[in-house]
Amino acid sequence: MAMKSRVAGFAAVATIGLIGVPAVAFADGEVTLTPGFTSGIAAKASGGTIIPVTVSGGTVGENPTAYSALRITAKVGGVAATVAWVDATHLKVTAPATTRAVNATMQLFSKGVGGPESSAVVGYIPVVSTAAPAKISTDGGATVTVGGAGFLGVNADDPGAVTFGGTPVTSFTVDSASRITAVAPPGVNGTAPVIVTGEGGSSEPAAKASVLYRAPLGVDLSGDPVVKASGGPLILTVTGGTLGESPAAFTAEAVTVKLGTRTLAATYLDASRLKVTLPAVATATAPVTVVHDTIPGEPAEVTVVPVVTALSLKSDTIAGGATVTAKLAGVDVDTATDFAFGDNLADCSRVGTTLPVTVSCTVPASATAGPVWFHFTSGSGQASRFTAAAAFSYTDN
Repeated sequence: MAMKSRVAGFAAVATIGLIGVPAVAFADGEVTLTPGFTSGIAAKASGGTIIPVTVSGGTVGENPTAYSALRITAKVGGVAATVAWVDATHLKVTAPATTRAVNATMQLFSKGVGGPESSAVVGYIPVVSTAAPAKISTDGGATVTVGGAGFLGVNADDPGAVTFGGTPVTSFTVDSASRITAVAPPGVNGTAPVIVTGEGGSSEPAAKASVLYRAPLGVDLSGDPVVKASGGPLILTVTGGTLGESPAAFTAEAVTVKLGTRTLAATYLDASRLKVTLPAVATATAPVTVVHDTIPGEPAEVTVVPVVTALSLKSDTIAGGATVTAKLAGVDVDTATDFAFGDNLADCSRVGTTLPVTVSCTVPASATAGPVWFHFTSGSGQASRFTAAAAFSYTDN
């Protein structure tokens, strides 16, 4: 064994040799083992990235036994890291988790004594694991909570540090190492990766690290769509987006229609039209809203028109004279006027006061035989619409 002495203020270095253990130089306790690796190597802030390391300044043991005797440990960014022996000059260091996605140096230790920090840096990148809500409007403006790791390394003054589909968010706040609150920018219909960038680099795209933009769909009222008070089919033309180029695409878009708070199934007709079946409606207008995969469009008020729901008699001779009772549905049908069988005005009066509103009519004479329909005008001036229940026929005898 060589002894260490001091001469004129300088320390002489002696090497201690052990069987199977490398000669590691110590100068006043300093270990010369230095880690080498690709500078800027990306490591997830959640930890677990394995970094191949080449050791210089000595060896880490010719075999696992010699390695164990040296008690080699490592730190990345000052945080203890797991180390695995590969051979005398190579290690595998597993990057530990960090709260800050920044560049970090590595340091090796032997028997508790640290060597110099690496000149290369580990580029810690943020990890995005969740985004809620997962579905947002293409109009933007939704508040989205982004969950993950390493967010304390994100520069809150960098407008491009958080992006949805490549577009910087309107604003964001770093709430903690694992949460960012962001205001979504406008987007296009479809999936948009949520990417967070720190000093060490950008987070990796992942299925759960995204938001699904959906275009809010409105209703085109220019064609004056109406719904019958008795309910039935209603065809709606949508605005603001497409329903898909095929029934399969429509299914993927998950479009439904709401009547008030009631959800109705929608049937695909084409890229801009769908059909729904409405229940009976007792109001002057029906509030319908197209919902695009949980994203509602602007509500539209569709006019509800009065109808005949039943006739007690379906035919009479052209001479008329028969008594017919008719049941009516719609707003203000209790004060309805202008009753007629085809073009032939009829004398009708209300029967009782119960609902549904029922009127008794005397069938007027007709100049010709053939099919007609019984119709009227509500007290608010709305003309009734044809239904199968309103069909009537004049016969010659």
